[in-house]
Amino acid sequence: MLVSLSIRNIALMDEMQVDFSKGFHVLTGETGAGKSILVDAVTLLLGGRAQKELIRKGEEKARVEGVFDLSDCPAALELLKAQELDEGNELILSREITVQGRSSCRVNGSLMPLTQYQQFTALLMDIHGQHEHQSLMDEKRHLGFLDASGDDAHRQLLDRTRTDFEAWHECKKTLDKLQKQSEQAGERMELLRIRQKELKNARLVPGEEEDLARERDKFRNVEKIENGLREAYDSVYNGSDPAVEALRTAVSALGPIEQLDEAYASLRARLDGLYYEAEDIGLTLRDMLSSLDSDPERLEAVQARLDLIRRLSRKYGGATTGEMAEKLKEIEAELAGFESLDDDLDALGKQEKTLKAKYQKTAEALTAARNVLARKFEQEMETQLRDLNMAGTKFQVSLPSCPPGPLGCETAAFQIAPNRGEELQPLSKIASGGELSRLMLAIKSVAAKREGVPSMIFDEIDTGISGRAAQVVGEKMAAIAKERQVLCVTHLQQIAALADHHFLVEKSFDGERTRTRLTPLTGEDRVNEIARMLGGDPESARKHAREMLKNKA
Repeated sequence: MLVSLSIRNIALMDEMQVDFSKGFHVLTGETGAGKSILVDAVTLLLGGRAQKELIRKGEEKARVEGVFDLSDCPAALELLKAQELDEGNELILSREITVQGRSSCRVNGSLMPLTQYQQFTALLMDIHGQHEHQSLMDEKRHLGFLDASGDDAHRQLLDRTRTDFEAWHECKKTLDKLQKQSEQAGERMELLRIRQKELKNARLVPGEEEDLARERDKFRNVEKIENGLREAYDSVYNGSDPAVEALRTAVSALGPIEQLDEAYASLRARLDGLYYEAEDIGLTLRDMLSSLDSDPERLEAVQARLDLIRRLSRKYGGATTGEMAEKLKEIEAELAGFESLDDDLDALGKQEKTLKAKYQKTAEALTAARNVLARKFEQEMETQLRDLNMAGTKFQVSLPSCPPGPLGCETAAFQIAPNRGEELQPLSKIASGGELSRLMLAIKSVAAKREGVPSMIFDEIDTGISGRAAQVVGEKMAAIAKERQVLCVTHLQQIAALADHHFLVEKSFDGERTRTRLTPLTGEDRVNEIARMLGGDPESARKHAREMLKNKA
């Protein structure tokens, strides 16, 4: 039950707090006073679309907060405990929106994503907007109205049907995808095997292209290399004045004097080291000369190998030998996957049949339950319509089959015959605006008898009705209010007079800005408001208003 509502900077409301109680509440006021702004604020609080147009002009943000008593809503209490947010029987919801289009939701002070937030709000209030009765004209909505009249067992069956369908549908999607892969597997496997053979036969070694390039360059420059090596060898070891001989002479020259000074001995030792290093270099140069090979066949083989590697590299997007070796592993892994495809298809096919059978069994149970529920719904609707001054109306629910889906294997269609002896026809063809309003109220009345949300809001449900019809609509809402908290925006005095609590919505101008305010009415203030709604002579209207309130009591 909604205990209090705080609004800040919503449309014409700058700051307002309203307290509510059990029973039947009405909101009245002149046209344009802002009665529906309160409904807009509650809609926002309950997780409705965050429209920045709701923010009061000149303000940066708007906020609405509601305090709920959960004593009559065990489902919400259980959800709070599961989320570790319970604080006794009280729940505080708040919603804030900014002109930048951002919004935030809080449950008992904790920030929460909108979808999770809406799990709480769906358990608290049901809003019937002033145009919602038009949804009765859309047969696609009828199944939802029928299911809403079911009990907990019916709702659990709906949940199982949706869960079983989603499991079957996901499995079937995977199976279809795998079957498509299987159909394309032959062509794909042929291509993969060609590439596997090509890369496997190439026997690629990561980094070998660099080694081959160096070897090729040596073959191409063999004469240049030989000249360089020979000149260096002759200079060091084999020429007319080899460096080795010069170093040997220098070492010998310092031999007789090395004992005379440590500096001479050090120089001789250094020259001695250079002599042996030069001798080793000379020998190395000689070996390089003797091993130098200008084998044209090897050059041809190296160039052919490099050509193969570069051709493959271009084919595979400029890949290196290392990357192509990895590509071969990927190809072999994909081929191995194709080889197990038949086994996967067989296993998934069996799973899909099992899940389909499970869904069909659940859907059949739901169909049977809906057939029973439809007959009960028809009887209850005719009873409600009789109370709403539509006695003699025949109401029928048909359940035509439809393709399997998360809601089962049938849809629903409502038909009525407003007068005895007439044939049943679809609502969309024969129901008037006033009849639609009463039909929707009847549906809400049936739903109110089930375990459901503890609060209901009706925004101008009295559209298209007057006189005796308005009286019975008010009486019906008053009857609902004995089981649920009811808030109703109305322009009819018959309904207003039946309420337990009456609020006046009015606009005022302080010289700078227009503001909407909400005032609880009692005593003569309430009499005067109902008299205003009656119109005519003020004194006669007040007298009539007192009679209406007296009869209600």
